[in-house]
Amino acid sequence: MGGLRISEVAERTGLPASTIRYYESAGLIEPAERGSNGYRMYGDVEVERLSFIAGAKRLNLGLTEVRHLVAARESDLCEHVQRDMRAVVATRLAETRAQIAELVRLSDELQRAEDRLSQPATGGVCSDACACSVITGDEALQPPAGATVLSVLNR
Repeated sequence: MGGLRISEVAERTGLPASTIRYYESAGLIEPAERGSNGYRMYGDVEVERLSFIAGAKRLNLGLTEVRHLVAARESDLCEHVQRDMRAVVATRLAETRAQIAELVRLSDELQRAEDRLSQPATGGVCSDACACSVITGDEALQPPAGATVLSVLNR
């Protein structure tokens, strides 16, 4: 039986106790043994595994990916695990870069909208000629010719 209560494991791993219980119910760690007082008791193996899982989650890996890597890590050669981890990380990196590109595009569009909405109001009822039309998708919000990600980032 391990000698660490869930609060101690939480402190060592930086994971909330509720997350540790969830990972246990999801099968990512072995069910904890219970002490005579009914408390969950964990050992160093569980702490190490939870630390690995926490690191994988910081890389925004999904539970399916984490489950696969945990199983591989405990049953396969290091070179195979490293190969699998590299593939998962490369995929996540590509997805993250695509999300960043989309966020840069959105930021640029929001900046153009804000710039247009900062212009003086035309007076009278809203029409296609006033800045309020910014959310209707008119051409004023299209990126300037030659705009690049770097030009947006270097503002």
